[in-house]
Amino acid sequence: MFSTQQSPYIHKITLLFILISNLSILYAQSDSLALKSYEELDSLYLTYRYNNPKKANIYAIAANKMALKKGNKSQIAWSQYYIAQSFTNMAKYDLALEHIDESITTATELQDNSLLFNNHNLRGNILSEKENELEAIDEYSIAKKHSLKSGDPMHLIIVSSNIAYLKKIHKNLKEAVTIYKETLALLEKIDSSEKEFNEIVLLMNLADTYLRMKNTKEAEYFNNLALNKCSEAKYPHAYFPLLMNDAIIDFQKGNYNKTIISSERVRSYFLSVSNEDQLVTPYFYLGKSYYKQEKYEEAILALKKVNTIVNKKKINFPDLEEAKELLLLSYNATGKTNEVSETFTEYSELNKKNDSMDMEVISTIYEKHDKADLENKITILDLYGQEQKSRATLWYTVSAILVVSLFLFFFLYRKKQHQAKKHFQDLLQTIETLEQSQIESEPTKTIASVITDESVLEILEGLETFEKKEYYLRQDCTLSFVAKKLKTNTSYLSNVINTYKGKPFKSYLTELRINAALIRLKNDKKLRAYTIKAIAEEFGFKRQETFSKAFKAQTKMLPSYYIKSLSTNKLKN
Repeated sequence: MFSTQQSPYIHKITLLFILISNLSILYAQSDSLALKSYEELDSLYLTYRYNNPKKANIYAIAANKMALKKGNKSQIAWSQYYIAQSFTNMAKYDLALEHIDESITTATELQDNSLLFNNHNLRGNILSEKENELEAIDEYSIAKKHSLKSGDPMHLIIVSSNIAYLKKIHKNLKEAVTIYKETLALLEKIDSSEKEFNEIVLLMNLADTYLRMKNTKEAEYFNNLALNKCSEAKYPHAYFPLLMNDAIIDFQKGNYNKTIISSERVRSYFLSVSNEDQLVTPYFYLGKSYYKQEKYEEAILALKKVNTIVNKKKINFPDLEEAKELLLLSYNATGKTNEVSETFTEYSELNKKNDSMDMEVISTIYEKHDKADLENKITILDLYGQEQKSRATLWYTVSAILVVSLFLFFFLYRKKQHQAKKHFQDLLQTIETLEQSQIESEPTKTIASVITDESVLEILEGLETFEKKEYYLRQDCTLSFVAKKLKTNTSYLSNVINTYKGKPFKSYLTELRINAALIRLKNDKKLRAYTIKAIAEEFGFKRQETFSKAFKAQTKMLPSYYIKSLSTNKLKN
């Protein structure tokens, strides 16, 4: 039996033995890789890139060393891209971007459009993850140009699905579904070694989009299609997000215990592969499920994890606003007043930022991608069809597509015009009702006859004064501003507005502003001559985009169309 004095010495010897053993394995592995050809290392990288990114990274680095030794520029550039791709799959984005830059430099010199497409597309994905969506759109635009030059239809499929992803996370869900379905249909017609994986990813994103639309039935259908094609062993970093979709489906069905079990399994996997970015969604749905079960302390722990990871990694998490709202409600339910105040401030700031970013991203996508989409599809069809059909057949096919597209465009345009005119006439009737209610209503008496709670009545009467004096047109009008005017706190005021106005404060404020804009624009010719930006500021909006988005959401038309229709209507009368 050893004495206690000998134990530290034995421990050090043991550690030294383990270190020497590991170094021996490492050197043996390095010697083994050095004996392999570039082609063998390339093949090994492709084998492991989806199911073991760490191992794939080792083969990519070894392939790059081999290519540098041979001085083969094409192999150097491609192996740099492989290193970047493997670092991306490990969520090591800064390292990935360094290798992308090096690969692009050589690929540009070689005029390798296929490699340039891959690099710019991957850079777009990374920028999107890092909340730089506008820069990501620029990268996807460059990638799309190289996809046309490369003549590979798979490239257009990949970049189109990435554009759909941006539309999805910025709430343009119907268009995202359309793009995903069109891309799936195009994928069915081509042969590629990447076909299986890309089909899984498209189905997964389609399921996720339907989940965001709260269409659980369609989401479950497409998610099951993907799971049937996806092997856990072959594509683990696709399999576990699909399993997470399953957890969300259970959540939407009210099966919160199942959601917790699946979310824990997904969390355990991404912890095991050190992919912290992918932990956000399982923690979010653990928090949501615990909140639904009124286990507020557990909900707080999970939702705080979401905040910590997002802040630490600077990643784009579309549901962060909801996570902060649930954290706020959980703090409130447990009586943690200091945390309520702090979280409410964070939630309000994020809400404003998201509204602005959604509008800007969707607008940028439209300008840089959607306008040229039909032209790009026809060009890709032309490039790919040259290998499949004679030129004459291709010409007739493209011509037919153009004729049908033009006819469809004309039909939809006329239909949209008719709908817009109807919306305008309906809107005029609504405005007349609003104007009449301002003249005839006696809200104070009505409120007093129904509500007996004096504090609530006092706030509602205060809101009546707030509306009459049009304080809502001030750009600094916030919940705190109104609460101060009415001599109450923000939480109580928010609850009263939710209960008696039937909407959150933000919706209440926006509706007042848009209603005021509708009436004044209808009756004030001089105001109609202002720029949209000036009109937005006149009615309390700091940004033209926010005003236009709110106006369209309430009236189903842009302010520019409303003003034009008013002028046309006045001329006819």
